[in-house]
Amino acid sequence: MQLGMLLRRVRGGALGNSLIVMAGFVLSRVTGLLRDMVATYLFGTSAEAAAYRTAFSVVDLLYLVIIGGALGSSFIPVFIETWERDGKERAWQVASAVVTWSLLVLSIASIVIFLAAPWLITTLYGGQDFDQATLELSTQLTRLFLLSPLLLGLGGLAMAALNARDRFTLPAMAPSIYNLGIIGGALLGQALGLGIWGMAWGVVIGALLYLLVQIPGLNALEMRLRLHLGRGIEQVKRIARQMGPRVLGQAAAHISLVVTLVLAARLSDGTAKVAGLGYAYQLMLLPYGIFSLSLSQVAFPRLARLVAEERYDDFSNDIRRTLGTILWLTLPATAILLTLGVPISRVLFQRGAFDTASLQHTTNALMGYALALPAFAASEILIRAFYAMQRTWTPVLIGIGQVGLNMSLGIFFLRAGNDVTSLAFAFSIANNIEALLLLLVLGNAIPGIWAQPALWRSVGVAVIASGVIGGGLLLLTLLSQGAIPALTATHPYVWTEDMIALSAWLIGALALAGAAYLGLSLIGRAAPAEALRVRVRGGGEARRF
Repeated sequence: MQLGMLLRRVRGGALGNSLIVMAGFVLSRVTGLLRDMVATYLFGTSAEAAAYRTAFSVVDLLYLVIIGGALGSSFIPVFIETWERDGKERAWQVASAVVTWSLLVLSIASIVIFLAAPWLITTLYGGQDFDQATLELSTQLTRLFLLSPLLLGLGGLAMAALNARDRFTLPAMAPSIYNLGIIGGALLGQALGLGIWGMAWGVVIGALLYLLVQIPGLNALEMRLRLHLGRGIEQVKRIARQMGPRVLGQAAAHISLVVTLVLAARLSDGTAKVAGLGYAYQLMLLPYGIFSLSLSQVAFPRLARLVAEERYDDFSNDIRRTLGTILWLTLPATAILLTLGVPISRVLFQRGAFDTASLQHTTNALMGYALALPAFAASEILIRAFYAMQRTWTPVLIGIGQVGLNMSLGIFFLRAGNDVTSLAFAFSIANNIEALLLLLVLGNAIPGIWAQPALWRSVGVAVIASGVIGGGLLLLTLLSQGAIPALTATHPYVWTEDMIALSAWLIGALALAGAAYLGLSLIGRAAPAEALRVRVRGGGEARRF
């Protein structure tokens, strides 16, 4: 209901664009889940899976730092402004320069990582269980994956240009096609006896498809690209200036994940635990991507326009509304992940090479990651609020602090004798503190933004309702173990036999939990209609940020 109420406020073509973006996120998460199901079936939490995960994390950082920063609301506004003010020919000149610089920097960085890969992988992941063969495989996979940032970088810039001209369909499809490329590579590689290399080549093929699927849209916009450095083009310099802090922000968010994996590699049975952490993280990203990332991406352009138009009361309302909706959706998702982690992981993953030990590594990590979900999701809209105000250094500095805290807590927990679960908890603690700091600093920047009681009443009732359904699901699980033994993690699981009963039970439990949560929210007057009616009354002083 909150999502529906939010979308009904969007009119005309914006409604269609919002639905396309959100549908794209849902489809991307579904195909991403299918990708992980294939990976767990074929490789479980083996050394091959750990090598794949570590190599992917290193190369993914390269893409996020360079292209993620460029697209983090730096290129799109300038491209739009140039197209409207100076015409499409000038806009394509700007895009050409951005493409040229991106390819140049990516190429240099890729060469450096290619040469340094053996040292880099050994330094990061040379732990107790990462033997020489696993480290060498990680190095080889890293070098192969270096092809993908170049393709994803071009695809990302294509996506930005299309979104800037209100073309959302092909960009929304691209991530799902990327996932399908990985799935196809994994299955074909298995048929040909290539092992993990089939899935690895699937990453490269998926990145190529990610770019190619958007080419027809660019052609429809009469794309005119030619490689040049953009000397004398003021817009290129402006994009470069704006990229700086956003690059650091993107890097901090990803490094926090890498830190957790690096510390896990130091544990006994480290390869299995690294892989389990990766699968648990992907499960946490499922509700995050659908509920938080999609809503924040839709909200960001409007927030930027409201700041430009000095409509600060509406700006505050939109932040509260989006934050309230995100928390209303992710709090029950947290309760579900905490209480139903075993049946969810079993239905999705436990088959083939994914055994009971793999299940334990994944569900142990999921406990910690689930507690990070509301804060992780809330930070997305809070960070974009700072970006809309062009106060980019604030979330960056807080994010760097979050990385340091995550690393410090992780090292402390490991030295105290704790295991992989503690690393996920360290990640959770650091992200919750980051969200709290963002909330407080934003409240200081916009006095009165958090003074509206309706938001906190809605969130408070959502917390209580989530706790109730969490307790109810836990009780239901305990009562059902006699009829459905697979609900117990230690029960021998035969997925062809147990999966049907467990899946039916899980669907029923989720439906019951959803209905109960909606009912409790309505009874507690926490439905979004109330939160969405929030308006600034009195004392709403407009100010510059």
